[in-house]
Amino acid sequence: MLSLDAEMKEFLEKGDSARFGEIEVPKEIMGVLNSRGIEKFYKHQVEGIRKVRRVKNVVVTAPTASGKSEIYLIPIIEGALQGERSIVIYPTKALSRDQLTRFREFALLGVKSEVYDGDTSAHMREKIRKELPHVLITNMDMLHFILLNSHLFRKFLYSLKYVVIDEIHTYTGTFGSHSSNIIKRLRRVHSKYSKKQLQFICCSATVGNALEFSEQLVGLPFSLVDARHAPRSTVNHTLLNPNITDEGRESYTSLALKAARQLIGNGKKLLIFGNSHSVVERIGIIAHETNMHGIKIYRAGLDREERKKLEQEFKSGRTDALVTTSALELGMDIGAVDSVILAGFPGTVTRVRQRIGRAGRRGKGANAVFIARDNPLDQYYFENPNEYLKGEPESCYVNPQNEFILKPHLLSLMRDYPADMKEILAFPMGEQLFSELKEEQMCKEFAGGWIPTKKALRQLRQMNIRSAGSPVRIYDLEAERFIGEREEAMAYSELFPGAIYLHGGEKFVSEKLDLEKKTAFVRRLGYETSEYTVALRNREAEVTELLGERDSLGGQLFYGKVHISDEVYGYMLKDYLKERISSRIPLDEPLQYAFDTLAVWFDFPEEIVFGTDDFPSGLHAVEHVSIAMMPALTGAGPSELGGVSYPAGRMYVYDSTPHGAGLSKIIFEKFERVERMAHERLLKCKCQRGCPSCILDPQCGNNNRHLNKKAAIDILEKLKE
Repeated sequence: MLSLDAEMKEFLEKGDSARFGEIEVPKEIMGVLNSRGIEKFYKHQVEGIRKVRRVKNVVVTAPTASGKSEIYLIPIIEGALQGERSIVIYPTKALSRDQLTRFREFALLGVKSEVYDGDTSAHMREKIRKELPHVLITNMDMLHFILLNSHLFRKFLYSLKYVVIDEIHTYTGTFGSHSSNIIKRLRRVHSKYSKKQLQFICCSATVGNALEFSEQLVGLPFSLVDARHAPRSTVNHTLLNPNITDEGRESYTSLALKAARQLIGNGKKLLIFGNSHSVVERIGIIAHETNMHGIKIYRAGLDREERKKLEQEFKSGRTDALVTTSALELGMDIGAVDSVILAGFPGTVTRVRQRIGRAGRRGKGANAVFIARDNPLDQYYFENPNEYLKGEPESCYVNPQNEFILKPHLLSLMRDYPADMKEILAFPMGEQLFSELKEEQMCKEFAGGWIPTKKALRQLRQMNIRSAGSPVRIYDLEAERFIGEREEAMAYSELFPGAIYLHGGEKFVSEKLDLEKKTAFVRRLGYETSEYTVALRNREAEVTELLGERDSLGGQLFYGKVHISDEVYGYMLKDYLKERISSRIPLDEPLQYAFDTLAVWFDFPEEIVFGTDDFPSGLHAVEHVSIAMMPALTGAGPSELGGVSYPAGRMYVYDSTPHGAGLSKIIFEKFERVERMAHERLLKCKCQRGCPSCILDPQCGNNNRHLNKKAAIDILEKLKE
């Protein structure tokens, strides 16, 4: 039991024993598994292996440490012994190398496995292509480049049978939309070299729509396997809310370290999860300054050898605790963990379960501590611990039909294997996109088909599958060099003239942003300051196409395409030490940014619009708190959604990605739950007029003016279930 000066709630989540089944596995494979201590199989493993053997595409929903990898490992090795090959796709390079060890245990049976990714040397890549392995481990980024050079892999593709996509819940949003197109390109190229049927095996954390999402991502029917028969450890849960004193609210990062002091020692090991690099670095600095030298930082961006060293030190007990981002959220082998601390809600119930699942892996009890930040979603889950522990998991989202994403993939398809007109016209929006590519001189005829030009090939080599549209390139005026890039929508908000921009730990000031040429020019700030800039903006939404509508809460709910006009007309200088505005500065020329996207919008009943005092300010507050609740149902980050509300009674929530990432459809389906959560958060927040825990939004374009908490509560109470 923790002893801390904070608001505290404690719960015990009882564990569950495993349930086993029977299945025949070849003796030689079973021998390797026995050496790992695997002598029998859980019921869900048996069900999954049987479905794979029946040539079904399978998606396995499984918590951490539930033995999901055996469901694809056994069929892959069985296939390899028959001369069949497999591609295994992991979301990170670190996880690929961690899992390579598992596959290489079967080398004594003659099964060859290799990792082929961005860290694989040119010499090693060439060797792999000459001496093809049975199992090729890679990631989605590298698969894109493998397909662009498919002729080098024709022998591999000829005997390819299984495609495994692990942790598919990470393939949401823009990245998922790109990934869906890459998978469809893989299926096409495979059909050019082989008559065999590709079979997909996907693994996911527990999400709300695993089956539907797998079918959307891959474009084929799937069968679901639920890993509910896996064993679970008993978990002692502690939820902490930092106290508010006359001096302000205690930092959640310092409270995390106070909890850590009580959870480590006597060989006990701990993971502390932060939600960003900066949070993790800040916890690490505080730990060092307070002589907690057994705590080390582990995150993406560290050298591979440094990460390996940290993993070994943690396994051996030389390091008591690792402060980490999502880098250790997935299935990395770091040995036994006794406790986890979540420094802030990670955005989704799925990620909560993934992180908690890292503790108590070997039948031991575990401790899980959640420390709430001062924002609506964290406070909602602190006030509703049953939702935190057993709430409905969010749904994954993807929109493969995004025009910005389709266009480079049509071009990539031509490079993978020359495309004939039948294939081009069958491609979504194929006729329009093909016409644009021809006009831009990006493709040309070749041997009865179409292939990319040299100009197009240069673009494809620079293609980023984690964003939509062309990025804005950033140049340092003094050094006269390119220093990085930003997605256009983010550049518009962060690189307007006068903006203070952080890059590589240094402060720059933006001198020019040219959205037409996709370039920004910055100069080192040259002096120390505690000020930062926030864009002041006006937004307008206009419906362009209605895709769905239904009755909801006494009003009308709509889903469709909208045109968003976003204008940055100035900015605020704010002091982050005192959180006060230093000045408001208008831009000489407002920046105009417009795009088409998907949205959901709600028309409030007239009796609420005309019967609520200060309705416009109340509606603005409803918009803020509603959007703050949405990541819990969609898994979206705070920058992936935008909102516009009108005094006449209409509220829009839209995908911030041009042409949409698929979020709005989930919100359309779950709108009532969003508003219930919003209402509950407002009622339970102890402030009088509004605070960061309920209606104040740090990303608000007009600096949280015209907000009325009381009116917001009144509006939500009048909605009919």
